[in-house]
Amino acid sequence: MHDLIVVSDLHIGRGKNPESGRYYELEAFFYDDDFRRFCEWLIADSRASGRDFKLIFNGDTFDLLRLDPVPLPEDMDASETRRRSRPERSTFAPVLTPSRAGAELARILDGHPRFCSAIAKVLAAGHDVIVLPGNHDIEVQWEPVQQAMREALVGSGDLGDADSTTQALGHLHFLPWFYHEPGRAWIEHGCQYDPENAFRYPLRRELVSLPDAVHEAELDNPLGNFFQRYLFNAFGHITFIVPSTRANARYLKWLSVNDPALLLRVVRSHWRFWWQVVKRVLKYPSRARTRIAENHARELAELAEQSGLGETLFTIDKLKDTRTDLVQAIRGFGWQALKASFALLLVGALVLGTWFAGYHAINQVTLGFVGKAALFLTFSFLFLVMLFGALAFTLLRGGAAVPPEPMRRAAAELARLVDVPVVSFGHSHDEVLWRNIGVGDKSSWYFNTGTWIAVFTHDVLLPRERVQFTFLRIRERLGELLHWSPGRNEPLPVILLDEERPRRDAARPEAPD
Repeated sequence: MHDLIVVSDLHIGRGKNPESGRYYELEAFFYDDDFRRFCEWLIADSRASGRDFKLIFNGDTFDLLRLDPVPLPEDMDASETRRRSRPERSTFAPVLTPSRAGAELARILDGHPRFCSAIAKVLAAGHDVIVLPGNHDIEVQWEPVQQAMREALVGSGDLGDADSTTQALGHLHFLPWFYHEPGRAWIEHGCQYDPENAFRYPLRRELVSLPDAVHEAELDNPLGNFFQRYLFNAFGHITFIVPSTRANARYLKWLSVNDPALLLRVVRSHWRFWWQVVKRVLKYPSRARTRIAENHARELAELAEQSGLGETLFTIDKLKDTRTDLVQAIRGFGWQALKASFALLLVGALVLGTWFAGYHAINQVTLGFVGKAALFLTFSFLFLVMLFGALAFTLLRGGAAVPPEPMRRAAAELARLVDVPVVSFGHSHDEVLWRNIGVGDKSSWYFNTGTWIAVFTHDVLLPRERVQFTFLRIRERLGELLHWSPGRNEPLPVILLDEERPRRDAARPEAPD
């Protein structure tokens, strides 16, 4: 039986700017050489063990949301192209039609030739490469995007002659949602079980033939995608990847303390972002959802039949968590803003009342002018110290981590529905090894493969590197979470610790009746 090698969340961007020789500001993947050596080790290990493998990219391999808004040459008229040596930058990256998404992926792969070489070597060695979509690259379902990847692999020069190239490309597969081996594994990106990053209608291969529906599908962007495209990219490299809008508070606190000028500049310059919010709500009538909803239902029915899952796949589709759409978020933000305004007025009134009460009390003390002045200055100083201390505590205290329970619960339910011992997600950028308690030998394991880009774990004390090249290897029916060590040229086990105090709603499902 072949091994399954699962990686996720590489978030590959534009790579190097050929004009400056430096990486584009929003690039997050700087590890092409490490990934190529990893693939070379996979091939060598396969030859030594006599076991084939399938390399599965489990979503967010490419980041088509986090792109520097540099226009393609065809976006500029000829006179502008001649006049400027550097393209004009726009505020936001464009809406990705199938042709535009294909062109953007081609440019991404042009910036990462060693990554293309690594995949080409795997294909040339006769191993399958499977690409799944994530919330940052859902466009890989579209044929123009897939064709752009094929052309980049051919251009790498590592596929051999024409016959070898045709045979190698036959090992490259694009799946619209998940990879499933009955009785063995279920693999998907996992964003559908995060309420801030779930699509209502994620199946969209056939939208290529419906140009208007592509723009309507933009309205189905989850809240996390929307904020990434229209706001977070403006803060540049400091934000890296925002996996959840629950992380917003950390960035705002950091900016408030370290770079308030940048925060004010982005707020002032991004008036168009707020307009996009309003426009999206106003332009999202039920008729705009009809075509993408019908397309999703049609593709879901086809996939249910092709996969042999039947009604089970419809049940799985209903597990997605779309509670936090934009309209609900705006209502929530409005309520939060109202509460914050009321709290600010209340605190302001309390502060002023306390100060005037102290001032009045000092005036009643029978001391001379110098004594009263000294007492007043001391009181004012202590009052200001307490006020700034309270403000600093509010700004600097750590926010709660993104709760993993929804994805754990979904993994446990998936394992039960499709009866597999291994369920693997990505998306959260956190490595996870979690046993789903079942009945007898029906227990299953949930793995999250983390990410290959930098992870900031200042509030989580774990013995890990800031950059850790994690992957899942499934051999027979057993999974093992590993990370690639470039220095040792071999994989090592990922270090994870038991939770001394599991969260109160941790996903440990009860045994079914």
